[in-house]
Amino acid sequence: MRQALGIVLGCVFLGWTAGSGWAEEFKLDRAKALEELKQIEQKNDKMTQSLFGKAVRDFAEAGADRFKAGQLYLESYRNVEFGRTQDGETRFQQWRVDNKEKLASLDFSQALQLHVQYLVLVCRQALGEKDAPQAVEWATYWENLFKSKDIPENPAELPESKTKSGKKQGAAASRRQANTSGDEFGKPAVESCLVRDRQLQGFLAGVKEAEVASGSVDGVFNKVVRPRLREAKSRDLLRLWDQRIAAMDEQAEKGAKTLGSDDYKILRRPELLWERADDLEKIGDRESAWARKIEILKSHPYHPKTEEWITELKQALGESSPALPGKEQ
Repeated sequence: MRQALGIVLGCVFLGWTAGSGWAEEFKLDRAKALEELKQIEQKNDKMTQSLFGKAVRDFAEAGADRFKAGQLYLESYRNVEFGRTQDGETRFQQWRVDNKEKLASLDFSQALQLHVQYLVLVCRQALGEKDAPQAVEWATYWENLFKSKDIPENPAELPESKTKSGKKQGAAASRRQANTSGDEFGKPAVESCLVRDRQLQGFLAGVKEAEVASGSVDGVFNKVVRPRLREAKSRDLLRLWDQRIAAMDEQAEKGAKTLGSDDYKILRRPELLWERADDLEKIGDRESAWARKIEILKSHPYHPKTEEWITELKQALGESSPALPGKEQ
């Protein structure tokens, strides 16, 4: 009986599929499909623009108000790290208690506000050429970031060191070390909880500024500000270089006599001056740039990059032979 019923049902099913077209080869109207794809693409572009527009407005509003920046951050951090469940709310509140001092600190609130301001610029860059920030806007951001740091950069680019007496660095350096440890603003901007909460990661793909940390003085300067100011032929770049080098000089003078500070004066500082001269050349003042490079070579004849720099400068001056003059014994 069951076997007979199965045969009957099978015949009915086959007849139904044949009548419905399942058994036939599917034929696609390509012209219609292309039109539908075009409509889908236009709709997605419109949705993307709307999403980015809202994110930019939210970030811009928070970037102008430190309190709003804090609210925006806490909401996004809760959603991303703890979820939207009741248990997540409980764990989030405990996290707030555990991190009360950090969240209330001036250093954190300043870094957060700058972070949000950086996200505004990144999102505008992703929106396209029409909305992309001008070079001067990136430069202004970097200056604000630079001024917010107690110690803009470690001149020797070395980890926390000890003086000859064996004592650790001062309280300011120790505080800076603590502030940067595990700092979420030291990660690429695309990894920000504000970006993840709004699911903007895919939209920021290919935006190189999104791969830079908003709190990185060196990263923002070299990867974002320098290329743009060079392209714009802006002499503001030289002013920013002077600020950066002057601050590092000051820090080197304040610090105790260490191998790290000597390395800065003998090795790192000449390299920074050479990079500055490179930028001077890039913005169009070649004669002044070459003159400055010659002065660097005269002042630092034993620098490890001397031969490389001489070769580079000879090529720039139109010297046909790459051979270097022999060193005097």
